[in-house]
Amino acid sequence: MDEEYNLDPIIEYSMPEDHAFAYKLGLMWVNFSKKVFPNCNTTNYPRKGDPRNSSLFKYCYKLQRDTKGLIIPGEYKLYIMAQLHILKAIEINNSHPYIAVQCLVGDKAWVRWKVWKKNFDNIQKAKTLKEVSLEKTDIVTIKTELEQTKKLLESKIKNEAQFIEMAREIERWVSFGKVSGFYAVLSPWAKKHCDMKNVDISQYCASITAEVENCFRELFSLEF
Repeated sequence: MDEEYNLDPIIEYSMPEDHAFAYKLGLMWVNFSKKVFPNCNTTNYPRKGDPRNSSLFKYCYKLQRDTKGLIIPGEYKLYIMAQLHILKAIEINNSHPYIAVQCLVGDKAWVRWKVWKKNFDNIQKAKTLKEVSLEKTDIVTIKTELEQTKKLLESKIKNEAQFIEMAREIERWVSFGKVSGFYAVLSPWAKKHCDMKNVDISQYCASITAEVENCFRELFSLEF
């Protein structure tokens, strides 16, 4: 089997499901980074021993942990390619930035992904949107965004006092797209404790209906 797609270590080291997934993310990184930057020595797995001891695995595991519930499994391929293609487009003194697996994690990586994904989605959906003249986001999409936001916030916040402590962080999450703009519009706590003047959430208002409000109340009953 091609070394870049060698799945034997998953069985050899009895990896649990989350470790196996992170290992596969690393394989994607190895394969894609070599194609996008063929002349660079990008991060690779060691040839011997448990790959989970490598920096590549550790960063991929962090990526999986930090973005759980925010990126669907099938989109991680796009996520990794997005990081590489954006970095390839950056040149400083006729050279590209240092390319390492660290580029997959952190706030800057998340911003790169959101910008790239927005452009990708616009290209994919432009024809369909024009044909059906959609101006509002459908309830299924909104509910999915709110459910993902709920999972993230529930892992960090148990009450309003904790929300207040994290208000500035939540503002950043909204600007990065980690927390849905629909949440920012509808949340009583966000209205009371967050300053969204630097975030454009007006685009979400047109999609707010009684059905959306009821959905929000069911998901975030703690705030009422």
